[in-house]
Amino acid sequence: MNYKKNVGTTSRITATTALMMLVSVTIVSSFSLSNIIISNAVPQLVIAEKPQSSVNSMKEINFSSPFSNSFSLGTPFLVEYDNTTSLNAIKNTGPKNFDVTFEGYGTVNGLRYRDNGTGIYLTNPVDGSVYQKGVIELKTDSDTIETTYESISRKSDSGIVLDNGIMIFNASSSNGGELSFLNNTVAVYKDILDLRRGNLTTIAWEWK
Repeated sequence: MNYKKNVGTTSRITATTALMMLVSVTIVSSFSLSNIIISNAVPQLVIAEKPQSSVNSMKEINFSSPFSNSFSLGTPFLVEYDNTTSLNAIKNTGPKNFDVTFEGYGTVNGLRYRDNGTGIYLTNPVDGSVYQKGVIELKTDSDTIETTYESISRKSDSGIVLDNGIMIFNASSSNGGELSFLNNTVAVYKDILDLRRGNLTTIAWEWK
């Protein structure tokens, strides 16, 4: 009887000890696992919540080539003087929308030319700004080339329209012709249109 009692007691003690060891291991393991999860999670949260760096400052943008020519356009390579030759209202549109034709002369890279053009002149009734689009033909004694133009303008109270736009020269110049250097080139331009006199002055820069 004493043997059985001792065996039973020993068994209970052994079971209790084993259970306590299991609980201890579980607690230690859980504590260690918690430490691992927390130590990995905290840096991730810090990184995720860190504000993004700003790129709104000009100083933070790299203007190395090919963007370096954005600092200055330099001297215009084209200067043109035109006069309006016809102005016809576009049917079923506002009172200040027109089909226009014009002609004049100019120089491009020091080379003199004559020009004539056609386009549309559309006025925004809300703010008075003007949208223009059309085609200009440039001619020398031996060569011809066409350019399409498009611009957005703002109108002053004195009847002056100031344009900002682009010209795209097609490859219509003859091979090796005087104007062939303009084939497939792009220019940005500004012009001033005097609505009272119908004359127009344009300056343009080749965009490389």
